[in-house]
Amino acid sequence: MLRHTFAMGAGLHVLVFAVPGFAQTATSAEPTSLEEVIVTARPVEHYLAQDALTGTRAPTLLMDLPLAVSVVPQQLIEDRGITQLGEALDNVSGAQRKLGYGGTQNFGAYIRGFDQSYLTLRNGLRDFGFYSLRDIANVERFEVLKGPASILYGAVNPGGITNTVTKQPTAEPRLRLRGLAGSFDRYRTEADLGGPIGERLAYRFNAAVEDAESFRDGVRSEGVFLAPVLSISPGDRTRITLEGEYKQSDFVWDLGLPRNPLSFGVPVSRFLGEPDALNSVESAFGSITLDQVLTDGLRLRAVVGGSRTEGDYNLRSPLAVVNGRTVTRVAYATQEESEVRNAQLDLIATFETGALKHQLTIGAEHYRTEQAYDFFFQSLASIDLYEPVYGSQPGAGFRLFADQIETDAVGLYVQDMISIGSRFKVLVGARYDEVESRNTNLMTGALVREGADDAFSPQIGVVYQPDTATSLYASFGRSFVPITSGRTATGEDLEPERGEQLEIGLKRDLLNGRARFSLAVYEIRKQNVSTPDPVNPMFRVQTGEQRSRGLEVDIAGELAPGWDVSLAASLIDAEVTRDNRFAIGSALPGAPERSASLWTKYEFADGPLARLSIGGGVYYVDERQAALPNNAWTLPAYTRLDVMAAYDFGPVELQLNVRNLTDETIYDLTGTTLLPQEPRAFTLRATYSY
Repeated sequence: MLRHTFAMGAGLHVLVFAVPGFAQTATSAEPTSLEEVIVTARPVEHYLAQDALTGTRAPTLLMDLPLAVSVVPQQLIEDRGITQLGEALDNVSGAQRKLGYGGTQNFGAYIRGFDQSYLTLRNGLRDFGFYSLRDIANVERFEVLKGPASILYGAVNPGGITNTVTKQPTAEPRLRLRGLAGSFDRYRTEADLGGPIGERLAYRFNAAVEDAESFRDGVRSEGVFLAPVLSISPGDRTRITLEGEYKQSDFVWDLGLPRNPLSFGVPVSRFLGEPDALNSVESAFGSITLDQVLTDGLRLRAVVGGSRTEGDYNLRSPLAVVNGRTVTRVAYATQEESEVRNAQLDLIATFETGALKHQLTIGAEHYRTEQAYDFFFQSLASIDLYEPVYGSQPGAGFRLFADQIETDAVGLYVQDMISIGSRFKVLVGARYDEVESRNTNLMTGALVREGADDAFSPQIGVVYQPDTATSLYASFGRSFVPITSGRTATGEDLEPERGEQLEIGLKRDLLNGRARFSLAVYEIRKQNVSTPDPVNPMFRVQTGEQRSRGLEVDIAGELAPGWDVSLAASLIDAEVTRDNRFAIGSALPGAPERSASLWTKYEFADGPLARLSIGGGVYYVDERQAALPNNAWTLPAYTRLDVMAAYDFGPVELQLNVRNLTDETIYDLTGTTLLPQEPRAFTLRATYSY
């Protein structure tokens, strides 16, 4: 099993993600102190972000990026009353949520038609979202880089990557206390405080306690979340930041409903597990970040970080529907652990060569992941889909399997943002990765599989700016993901899956910069997809290919004083283009052909309604396939309506959110099942701020 120490790794990484508030923006000036190079990333106003962290490891103006990056800012998260981090994907064009392990806060994503699995970033550090617990309390912004991201983040599927940026210490004292009560007996308390401690220290501390029942019969959860951050400035050219997160959660395992059209005929409250199957999970994250000015125009940014999750799980999982109403089930008692360690180091240089201005980043990254699980199989009585009776206890069991999966990776990369006069910008770079993986059977101690892969991932993009309000761009990028299971008939390991994307786009500032329109058109091809060997199906060949084409439209900003808007829409054509298992033209799971969202809020500035805010959102998702091979049925399309109203009394604000106002029936995908979204639900919260 994994070591029970919280290992931090043995390297260094870039500060910019761990301390977004202290991140550098590109400049041609010659800085002489830390304060001159570490400037605050531009605050997001009226849902309109000016820059993003995820595309270049530094806050870079979105108008200068030949990439599509969506930013869901804290204000939009607050206005919507988001309680699960995956809900932020509702406001991202071309993205859909993939729910996590047994109904916890963890999540994955489908981006541009591809299943990104549960890999995500936390302040730019890799995090395995299948296990690790998250909380919305310390989230500053949520970014989605769309398209291949291997240039900066190594082994990543070609659709994109999500990055959660957390709250950081503040220069001014702050205090916010919040109490929340909602439908289905949900109660939550939050605290957010921070500020300076003398001249050299600053801190931020977020905490949350939650106790909730559920719209799902017999499901409940409770949890505690703590997130301290301390920033130290020992000199004018040095800053060190220590950051931590801890979450403990007890919850009833809820895997949802079987992937069967009969599941659409039962209430969304239908629970097919057992209410007494309680799980207890702990998750921790920590990082140490350094930002150091070396000389004028050259600085070093570094961080070591890691996360660890361990839990005792009592799984009560539905398997299949037989004879039209009986659901077979299985029980597992399992101990599971997951650990991720990250180390990154960047040197960032700003300089000029003739008429060219450069922001050059040269970096190295090491990450190691370990997952261990020990499953004890137990028999469990079936349950009636339409008239469930709870109380069944697991029967005698046996140790079914126990494995430890390890991945060790090293990457070297270079990326240069080049400004050519006032009209052209070029983003060019490349990364080389070596990835080793091991799979060990913990029951026998035998090495099941050991492999090594390497990959070269180039990137190039060009931006043309005919005026200060317009950017036209084109870009090309590659991605890779190692295949850790299966071999060819000749005994060889499989090559990594590889992705390539071509993208063109337009970004246009509107209303004197108060709003922005963005348009992106892309094609992604994922190759080396593993398929059964037609001669010997016990082995694999790599003849499969999948392709996604799409169009995305985004509008964000202030359309009139007090009137903020966030709009996202996409068309996706994602299908199998070559395979010996699945029919050519089969739709990729979780990828709706059409989807759109519109959230808007109006704040009254004067008159009898002054200090009142009202808002609402409409979310449409087309029908989706649940799996390959495609089923004869699909997840139904839906249109969801959310509304909110808030009144600011001064130090206290009251806000009411109503989710799913029309009580639509909606289903999301987990890894193996369907899980209904919440029916109509009310949330009332009171916030005291100082």
